[in-house]
Amino acid sequence: MHIHREGLGGLSGPELTVMTEGELAAMRAEEGMTVVQRVGRYWEAIFPGFYQPVHLLGRFRPSEVKRPAFFCWGYRAALYEDDANLANGSVPVHLMTNVKQFTEATLSRNRRGDLRRCRQHVEFRRLQDPSLLVEQGYEVFMSARRRVDYYFPHLTEAEYRKRMERRAKDERRLILAGLVDGKLGGYLESYAVDDTLYAHELVVATEVVRTGIGTGLYVETIETGVRAESIRDVCLGLHTPEREGITTFKEGLGFPIVNVPARSAIPAPIGAYIKARRPAVHYRLTGVRPGAIAKTLE
Repeated sequence: MHIHREGLGGLSGPELTVMTEGELAAMRAEEGMTVVQRVGRYWEAIFPGFYQPVHLLGRFRPSEVKRPAFFCWGYRAALYEDDANLANGSVPVHLMTNVKQFTEATLSRNRRGDLRRCRQHVEFRRLQDPSLLVEQGYEVFMSARRRVDYYFPHLTEAEYRKRMERRAKDERRLILAGLVDGKLGGYLESYAVDDTLYAHELVVATEVVRTGIGTGLYVETIETGVRAESIRDVCLGLHTPEREGITTFKEGLGFPIVNVPARSAIPAPIGAYIKARRPAVHYRLTGVRPGAIAKTLE
């Protein structure tokens, strides 16, 4: 059942396609990711040689956490809560559980202020026709990339247009856009698998950040998850402790940092190198903060 209502900017409740793990794996492979199957579960290489499940929060039994590929130097997977005693790390994410209880009262005072501005300045719509993104999206993308360059890949305008033309037409993805004065100001790409909705990539032009468009896009996406019967959790991605502003923003939306128990395997020399050169990356791969001692993976 899909409950329809008028959203912040007149958005009629979009239907959400909920994939199985196998369907998500197929989508990721179509998009060019290296995807492998091991013990009936699907993994993807997020860096050359490092694998994690395509369904990041899909729970594994310890017996399923095995080297997913021969040429693999590291991997990690979330565990069921009743196997948490066997974890040697975690997946640190911003996570809202039991999304059906979400209301605007969940938001912090600042985020509620964002919504008031959104209602005055931003119109929201679901994009399934790629024309708006093809015509106006690259300018928005580059504005966002200049502001938070660590997050977005380098894409030429032709590469971006090809990517978004494919994604906008793909019903497995949910793309919600915000228009300010009739012009594209930002968009949020999401997808759902099993009982989890992943708000995957927020792209907002710097000049419209003050309208509260980012909060509005997240709230519209969360409420899409509320309407979908099977969705229980919403994930806003991995914790980025080096970006305190982003952490504060996501916590204000009602997404605390949750350390989901996990098993990981990274050879000690490689782990030490990553920890020394990129401690925040090491934390996101293992969930182990600097100074903590992890149990070894047997």
